[in-house]
Amino acid sequence: MTSTHLPFGHPAWIEIDLKQFKKNIKAIQNHVGHAKICLAIKANAYGHGLIPIAREAVKAGVHCLAVASLQEGALLREAGIKIPVLVFGAIHDEQISGLLNYDLEFSISSRLKAELVKKKCEALQKKCRVHLEIDTGMQRTGVRLSSALDLLNDLVQMKCFDIAGVYSHLATADNPDNEFAHHQIKSFQKFIREEVKSKDKNIICHIANSSGISYYPESHMDMVRPGILAYGYFPTQHNEKLKDIAPIFSVKAKIVYFKVVSKGQGIGYSHTYKTQEDSRILTIPVGYGDGYRRGLSNKGEVLIRGKRYPIVGNICMDQLMVNIGQDEAYVGEEVTLIGKQEHEEIKLTEVAKLCDTITYEILCGFNNRLPRMYIDDGQVFFEDKRH
Repeated sequence: MTSTHLPFGHPAWIEIDLKQFKKNIKAIQNHVGHAKICLAIKANAYGHGLIPIAREAVKAGVHCLAVASLQEGALLREAGIKIPVLVFGAIHDEQISGLLNYDLEFSISSRLKAELVKKKCEALQKKCRVHLEIDTGMQRTGVRLSSALDLLNDLVQMKCFDIAGVYSHLATADNPDNEFAHHQIKSFQKFIREEVKSKDKNIICHIANSSGISYYPESHMDMVRPGILAYGYFPTQHNEKLKDIAPIFSVKAKIVYFKVVSKGQGIGYSHTYKTQEDSRILTIPVGYGDGYRRGLSNKGEVLIRGKRYPIVGNICMDQLMVNIGQDEAYVGEEVTLIGKQEHEEIKLTEVAKLCDTITYEILCGFNNRLPRMYIDDGQVFFEDKRH
């Protein structure tokens, strides 16, 4: 696809398949039945682009969006996103005014924070929608299960709070049929049945992340919170019941330089690779400054004309080199670093494995130096500018 039109003539980009994204959301909804969907779009929608993904999620009918910070929630509101937005985790005192002013839902997990929010609500003459966060075993944030009822009762008494939800987070559910995950779900369900639904059946109770959705149907409850699953990746094992889930993220570039290097020559910084024969070396304008990991030096591969070729030498901040041996390729031809090309594919999972990490970290590592191209049934736009 050498005719790809890119903004500012940039020779490298990220492609996001919005048609497949909507298929993923539909597949999740079909799988969880009546449960609402709260889509996690923190960390720039796992590297896919916060605002464009939020807008498509709204079109796809998700109930709410989940972020990690006031800043992310504010960006959504300023972009015109009107559906509920939940800010995960513990809040800081100085964030309270912003959370209220941007009409964001947020977590309460201590009496102290509840009192601080109450004072701010009274000063601003506002009410707020909150979710009681309960720690059932993650040991991160959230009120202990043994103290949750007291805090819930406190929130009920404080008239400034509209209790929108009660939630917890699974710690070990990446492993299907994990004993501790079952324990967390059962403990949470017991509390919900005895202490929450008996008081207000409209409170949304949720514990299922992508792992819960994929492997623990009993965790689906009133709402599920897909993250990595919505973007096309299973936390660990594939689930055939979600067979329509597929990745929507690709990284591509154009060849910017070509040279023939004689046998025995070092390539790149520190000469960590030397040619074994006369070789055709290509330069690709992607590097660790874009988020393509330096740990892939002399290990990663790219696709050119549907064939794999090795990355050679140390990956630079802005560029990397590829050895195509005696094969042909020309400046301007398209290269795929992650994704499909013809009948071959470089999967994100294999890239993550080479870097000894998880798919989440690779995705979140791609910053905004590479423009994001969104493709939706033949229509193409960049960021939030449709063509």
